[in-house]
Amino acid sequence: MIIAIDGPAGSGKSTVAKLVAKRRGFAFLDTGAMYRTLTLACLRAGVDVGRAGDVIAEARSHTAGFERSTSGDFEPTLDGENVAREIRTPEVDAAVSSVAAIPEVREILVAAQRDFAKGHDVVAEGRDIGTVVFPKAEVKVYLDADPAERARRRAIQAAGGDAATGADPGVSAEAEAEVLAALEARDERDRTREASPLAMAEDATLVDTTNLTLDETVEIVCALADMVALSGDVTREERKERADAKAAAAGRVARAAFPKERDKTPYDETLKPMRPFRNDFDDYYDHAIADYPLPTRLLYELIGWGVFCVTKLAWPWTFEDDDEFFEWLKAQDRGTVVIMNHVSMIEPVVTVTHFWRKGLRLRAIYKAEFNRFTFMHWVFTRIGCIPVSRGTSDLKALRRAQHALERGENILIYPEGTRVRHEGDEVETMGGFALIARMAKTGVTPMAVVGARKDTAKGAPALRRRHSFIKIGEAITFGALGVKGRKAQLEAMEVKAMERMWALRDELRKEHPGEE
Repeated sequence: MIIAIDGPAGSGKSTVAKLVAKRRGFAFLDTGAMYRTLTLACLRAGVDVGRAGDVIAEARSHTAGFERSTSGDFEPTLDGENVAREIRTPEVDAAVSSVAAIPEVREILVAAQRDFAKGHDVVAEGRDIGTVVFPKAEVKVYLDADPAERARRRAIQAAGGDAATGADPGVSAEAEAEVLAALEARDERDRTREASPLAMAEDATLVDTTNLTLDETVEIVCALADMVALSGDVTREERKERADAKAAAAGRVARAAFPKERDKTPYDETLKPMRPFRNDFDDYYDHAIADYPLPTRLLYELIGWGVFCVTKLAWPWTFEDDDEFFEWLKAQDRGTVVIMNHVSMIEPVVTVTHFWRKGLRLRAIYKAEFNRFTFMHWVFTRIGCIPVSRGTSDLKALRRAQHALERGENILIYPEGTRVRHEGDEVETMGGFALIARMAKTGVTPMAVVGARKDTAKGAPALRRRHSFIKIGEAITFGALGVKGRKAQLEAMEVKAMERMWALRDELRKEHPGEE
């Protein structure tokens, strides 16, 4: 099998390809390293990379290859010399596009790349792998990312750090700006060159890595390979052996529904207006609540008033000292991610209702298993809830939450994932709320409730006046964490937000003894 990974500089091709090769036991073919190796040879010889004839002569007089290191990886060599570090300098970065644009050079190196891949399972990465080098590759992936994010990764790499692991040595804004300018210039050269320009193959899968972790990206590529392996020419017994281990990964990619083209249009402008009736569920998930058709908005108002009256009578609830928070939130240009302890079905209902009473929209994230119940599925869509397939990399749910926050709506997430019916129950917390907040460039607001658990205890009367108390904390921003590096920031946000949520719950318990 050949897995072809293409994409612009800084999109994560090399790192992802190496890890995919390691996980699958494939040989890693870094085709870009071969062009860098030849570029290094030209720079050492004082050859002007703008003179095609001289560069071609260098290509014919040197051997760009690979040697297996002690770790088992293949590292680039120039005439047998290991040049893995030397080819990653700014000087090579600036000149390699000119070398790679020469058709004769590409013919020489493409032939070498195909020879290397004969008879082996290979993961190859570059800029024309799926279109030119291996047009019949079984798996084709095009990695891309926002230019600013790619520049940040390259700047960290040049400074000796590793953006994928959060090892950031502290790169200045000026350094990132310089790298960004060079990267954008290189992108333009790569896309417009006559010989094998940077392009996505028609049958490739686009994966935008801007807001994905390294592990998430690797899982997606491996899942694509798994789906091909499962559908290949294998025996019935082999197919059965692979199915159980691979089905979950394949499902993650199927749900991700990556587009075939990268759309530069702002998200909301790509959506068609909703009709008065007969919209599908995706329309409600993707559109702002304010853009729902009039009948649905009237229904939303009716449900809001009905829920407010019933819950106030049956389960009196109070939000404590929240005026300052809502004044602050209304002044923001985007929403916040609200996290809350989960003890009953009461607190999500009253929390969404309370935000509505304050003139704000709060969209709850709920587990997709509830969609099995038709009426519940229908109601949840009409009040703006967003489903997530738990235990998977549900990128569609993440994106929907991100876009909602960016347009000023708020997201409600229960990190516990399910109701905690009894004090002391062990629950695995979900950390996705930090990733969603970072994707939308916003903060996380902790919230806590006490008193609601007793209202839904087994054997409790359906209607009994027991008070529930809710307290909202201050929003936590990533900038206030004092931590550098994407991974470190996500981990720090998860810890701090959860600690603050529990602290709010403890404060409520002290203020209202006996409430759980």
